[in-house]
Amino acid sequence: MSTNSLIIDLRAQLPWHRRYMSTTSTAMLWGVWFLLWRPMVVLFTLISANKPYGFHRLFNAFWFGLQMDMVTLLACAAVLCLWCKLIPAHSVKHAKKKTINDYARYFDLPEQELAQGRQQKICVVHHNENGEIVRVE
Repeated sequence: MSTNSLIIDLRAQLPWHRRYMSTTSTAMLWGVWFLLWRPMVVLFTLISANKPYGFHRLFNAFWFGLQMDMVTLLACAAVLCLWCKLIPAHSVKHAKKKTINDYARYFDLPEQELAQGRQQKICVVHHNENGEIVRVE
């Protein structure tokens, strides 16, 4: 199995009874689908046997509907492609990188204390009872 594939196929790793159940249920669903089309096949057969021109009219109507569906689908795809190309996407705006001066102003601490705390491997940050940073060692 390719690692780039979008289809995850782990059927070979399933036990035999689960594969059998899956195959059987798929075959049964296909059978039900064919049974659902049975009335349409009977209708087409009756129309074609009684009046040949009626079958052609029905087939032409079906064909025209199919053509309109395809035209609509292609038009929708074209509009979506144009939308992706012409309308710019909202990109993520990256925040400006903060300097030590910005942090010093925000926490109301001396710049030298923050710079020393950044350079050390172990840094102790002291807080007051409100959770605000008071001092950096």
